[in-house]
Amino acid sequence: MRSESRQTSSAGSALCRCWLLLLLVLAPSISLTGCGGCSQQTPTEQAAERKARELKEIEEAKRKLEEERKSKPFIVGHLTPLLSENLIEAEAGVSLRLAKPGHWATTVQPMKANLGDFEGRVTIAAVDARGNPLAIPHTSYEMTSSRPAVLAKGISKRVENELLIPSDAEKLNVSSELVNATGSIADLPSTEPWTLMPSHQYFLMVLAREPARYAFLKVTDSVQGPYEDVNGSEQPHYRVVLADGNKPLPLPPNVLTWTSVAYVVWDEVNLDQLDPAQREALVDWIHWGGRLMINGPDSLDALRGSFLKEYLPADAGERTTFDQNALEEFSTGWGTRVDGKPTAAISVTRPWSGVELQPRAGAKALPFADKLFYERSVGAGSIVVSAVQLAERDLVNWPGFDGFLNGALLRRPPREFSVEDDGAWTGLQTRWVGAHDRVRDAYFTTPLRWFARDAATSANVRSVSEPVNGLQNQQLGYPMGQPYAEMTLKPDRAGGLGEWNEFGPVADAGRNALVEAAGVRVPGASFVVICLAIYLVVLVPLNWMVFYALGRVEWAWVSAPLIALAGTFAVVRQAQLDIGFVRSQTEIAVMELQGDLPRGHLTRFTAIYSSLSDTYDLEFENSSAVASPFPRDDRWNPAIGDVLSTVAFEKYDQPRLRGVEVSSATTQMIHSEQMLPLDGPIRLSSQSNNPRLLQVDNESGFDLTDVAIVFRDGSTAVKRAASESSAEVQRESWSKLKGFWIGDLKSGDGKLLQKLEPLLVAEGELPFADERAAANKLASSEPLNVDPLLRLAFWFPQLDDPIHGARDEYRLIGRINKVLPGNVVSPAASQSTGSSVVIAHLRLGEAATAEPDRNSPRDVQPAGRKNAYEEPPAEDSPAEEQEQ
Repeated sequence: MRSESRQTSSAGSALCRCWLLLLLVLAPSISLTGCGGCSQQTPTEQAAERKARELKEIEEAKRKLEEERKSKPFIVGHLTPLLSENLIEAEAGVSLRLAKPGHWATTVQPMKANLGDFEGRVTIAAVDARGNPLAIPHTSYEMTSSRPAVLAKGISKRVENELLIPSDAEKLNVSSELVNATGSIADLPSTEPWTLMPSHQYFLMVLAREPARYAFLKVTDSVQGPYEDVNGSEQPHYRVVLADGNKPLPLPPNVLTWTSVAYVVWDEVNLDQLDPAQREALVDWIHWGGRLMINGPDSLDALRGSFLKEYLPADAGERTTFDQNALEEFSTGWGTRVDGKPTAAISVTRPWSGVELQPRAGAKALPFADKLFYERSVGAGSIVVSAVQLAERDLVNWPGFDGFLNGALLRRPPREFSVEDDGAWTGLQTRWVGAHDRVRDAYFTTPLRWFARDAATSANVRSVSEPVNGLQNQQLGYPMGQPYAEMTLKPDRAGGLGEWNEFGPVADAGRNALVEAAGVRVPGASFVVICLAIYLVVLVPLNWMVFYALGRVEWAWVSAPLIALAGTFAVVRQAQLDIGFVRSQTEIAVMELQGDLPRGHLTRFTAIYSSLSDTYDLEFENSSAVASPFPRDDRWNPAIGDVLSTVAFEKYDQPRLRGVEVSSATTQMIHSEQMLPLDGPIRLSSQSNNPRLLQVDNESGFDLTDVAIVFRDGSTAVKRAASESSAEVQRESWSKLKGFWIGDLKSGDGKLLQKLEPLLVAEGELPFADERAAANKLASSEPLNVDPLLRLAFWFPQLDDPIHGARDEYRLIGRINKVLPGNVVSPAASQSTGSSVVIAHLRLGEAATAEPDRNSPRDVQPAGRKNAYEEPPAEDSPAEEQEQ
């Protein structure tokens, strides 16, 4: 029994030990899963836990990266054109960095100093592949742009600058360097590639509280301009920039860097996000042709007391709705096609919310859109306002919307669509009605016009035949001896309209006038005779008479040598001034005014002459000023090995062009532009008791001479034939003008306009040549010859300009016979002369009536093509900015 008991006890003990060992082995898993696995995680919980771990790892990586960045003395971001800052490249996640050739661009670059406060400057430049600044064509200069960079420790700052984009660059690289008093803070300046926009392409800016609502604009035919050229490429008419209206807006503070902006859409923008400079620039941009499209229901109330209040076409009334019946005329009118089927009517899924518009004086309803859309001219530009939401889904999805967008909102000429089929469908082709050879002409894609840059210019892209060399012939399979040419595209102007073109018609006319005015003049025979006569009179009779009266005739012999020395000094001094032997400054300028705006666009062509080598700086009083060296002709180019001088365009307390080197006995020219504030406008008004009696009032603060008022009836505009020269077109257009000669018009004066008579212009003469010659005879001094510029001042847009060519216009043309203020040259010149031509667009008539397209894409496209507007890009898509 005892033995059995011991065996049983031993077996039980062994069993217990086995259970204890099993419990020890399973204890970790029990502790993880809980009792009996009752707390085991679900797959969703496990995924959430993994996601949390990943986020924690990402945050830890960001923290380490930020610590590493803080250990660097400076953090300098990408240099970006401000206008394209919101256009994001999907793959790289950075701005597309778009800029137009030959245009000034405002740039922005984020910076931060980590170790302490910093005070220095940022220098940027357009550079070649080796990082050297590009030469200004046909000059001995290269140019950089510089701006102060004052950084507080640990605080990020966006530093803005202004850069002139070279017009002749095929590829563009831009360098940026942060420097202080001791030199560069980096081993080498950072250099990044920028993308050059085609000559016909411009920005369409959308400023909205919900900018993603306007993403549909990017896929419209009005923006895309579908057309396959000889190279098989398609280039959109516009780059659509979607900017949040509640954040700092990508709008330059200087209107002279807005030249690449064609249109602006405004929808519930926070006015606090615009500083005074941006507001002034927007107003100036509109006056020079820009078109502002305002979403009325959400914006008019806020704009009622704003800086735009005096320019609005209408005020907002009561809230209302628009149903199918209210939209019938609009739908029928803009759905009609001359050469195609009528577009389906708008389908109103539910009444549209909107406001009752109360039009102001001077406002006009868009065709077929009474009570829905009103527009009003503002200088050369316009503002259009809507009673309904511009992004209304039913409106956007309507097949006729793109025709309305093109003809009414953008105010462009009608189009016709086709599909070219050479065995395979090549896609939709878009052409302008009556102008098939101007598919990519900037005159159709931007309404902006600057007289000094765009008058009498062409801005088309043409197909030209260029010979191919022998090696290319062989590669293409042609015999070596057989000539071969291929078609290629060549723009008239790389930057289209608004380009800073040193060889455009106005620049050439300014150069010709400046060369004549600033040339060295040898004293004439009369100068020698007069000086000799004065010397002899003083030396003999006057000298003797003075000492005879004093009773000391013998002293006359003593004074004779002194008189000879004084006479020699006077003659030399007068001769120097006459031939420009000392420093001299000559300025020829054009000042353009729009409507009642008390600011003018002043373009200066300045010549600096020095008898000895010297370095000059030009400082401007207005922050809008931009400047660069101006070539004497288009033939001179630096030879191999020539060292170029560097000029710096600086934006410090005042803009300045620094470091202009002038060699001994040579003349250097400078081209500058700025917006010049005036005491008031030059205004054309009607008499209250007789509306047909007009009066012009000069409130500018400048006395005008040789003033003429010219009227052009837009219905008499002519169209230039391919075989006609510019001079022939000008003579034909002058014959249709009417004018009235005023003569002098001092500041504060007004003159009633008598009957306007047809201009009778003799061959080779300017209008009012006889009156101008008579006025010059009465002048105290002979004015500078500015006839080349006056000839252009009488130039009016013709039917070649599809947007402004048919507008009536009252224009004042005059001159100011002095150097205008706002520009200081140092060292100062001992002799300064100048003359400015004034062109005031007193009153512009309405633009041509907006028209529907000739046909629609649905008339020519294969069946089954999906409406591009039915599925706009997703609002949160990171690639929506790259769809162009």
